[in-house]
Amino acid sequence: MKSILELNDKKLPVVRIDKSLNKYSNIVLFPEKVEKARQAFEKLGLPDFKMHSR
Repeated sequence: MKSILELNDKKLPVVRIDKSLNKYSNIVLFPEKVEKARQAFEKLGLPDFKMHSR
């Protein structure tokens, strides 16, 4: 495992995730935003993600 100082030298972001947040993994925290997004996808459809070759 690398030390924080080694990671800082490489300018990599360091993220620590609190394991206690796992209790929210199967819970919708913002149902109104999920519904709004669902309606937008139904109305507009999903974007086309075709890969463009060069």
